[in-house]
Amino acid sequence: MANRENETRQIQVNDDEISLKDLILKIREIWRYLLSKWAIIVIVGVLSASAGLLYSFSKTPEYKATLSFSVIEKSSSGGGLSALAGQFGFNVGSSTEGVFSGNNMIELLQSRNLIERTLLSEIDVDGKRCRLIDYYRELNPPKEEDELSDKISFPLGLEREFFTREQDSLLYTLNKAITTEKLSIDKQKKDVNIITLSFFNENELFAKLFTEKLISIVSEFYIQTKTKNIKVNLDRMEMRSDSVGKAYEQALVALAEFIDRNKNLSKRTETVEQQKIQTRVQLMGTTYAELVKNIEILKLDLVQQTPLIQIIDTPIMPLEIVGFGKIKGIILGGFLGGFLIVVWLLAVYFYKRIMQEG
Repeated sequence: MANRENETRQIQVNDDEISLKDLILKIREIWRYLLSKWAIIVIVGVLSASAGLLYSFSKTPEYKATLSFSVIEKSSSGGGLSALAGQFGFNVGSSTEGVFSGNNMIELLQSRNLIERTLLSEIDVDGKRCRLIDYYRELNPPKEEDELSDKISFPLGLEREFFTREQDSLLYTLNKAITTEKLSIDKQKKDVNIITLSFFNENELFAKLFTEKLISIVSEFYIQTKTKNIKVNLDRMEMRSDSVGKAYEQALVALAEFIDRNKNLSKRTETVEQQKIQTRVQLMGTTYAELVKNIEILKLDLVQQTPLIQIIDTPIMPLEIVGFGKIKGIILGGFLGGFLIVVWLLAVYFYKRIMQEG
């Protein structure tokens, strides 16, 4: 029994050695086949490298505008104010905390809505006011086959809801090109909340203006959204305070007029009436004082909850020029061409072997 097991193991070892030997021989055979085609590989590689070099000449260099910033979050809870304001029917907790956080800034920077706002924002170039998108189209006039878009403009003062279908289409096309080709957003380290925004464009001034406008609009939107709930409650409480304040003043006037009319109180009914007015004055006064106090606390809480967008580095001209280098074009072109020709040769080799065996 033991002899049979040894023989079986020996046969398995021999089979493994044969399989490994066959594999090595097969690799050597393929290597020799590729070496026999070295001329084709070299020619294709040289042609591809030349194509990469030509591409590097045709590729227009772009300017890179880089801006880095950090989002500093503040306290998001209402603290002791929630209990104080609760008696007046207000909720001062921030309902947006679960929706927005510092990491969401990366998504906001790529938002179609906010990029459109950036393109439609007003700028001043050489003393001339215009929209950023019109300045871009002035720098990049449409091609001859697209003369229709040359007639499209975005006049100052025209509201977004009144845009035509052609204007919407042009905005969408430019927006898509920016988010997919021109905009780069990177969070440098997971443990450090620093975000780097990079924008590439063939015009140096446009690259700088777009980057600065985008971070400004996104920051404003982010802060407004984070503090929206508490601002709504602050406005309501101030309206309530104004109403109670007027009622308090009216009660004071009513008390003064009553005393002037009844300087010598002789009837108990008149005494009761005065006490009613005084009670109303005290109630309105106490309520008004509490509202004023809570408004001040709410304003302080608003400051504490407002996030801070701390700009670290801003784009300063002259901007960095990023181009498709000649050496890079040669290397990438040669490698890509060589890789593709090798794959093609191997496909031909295996196809012939299969046909021969068949």
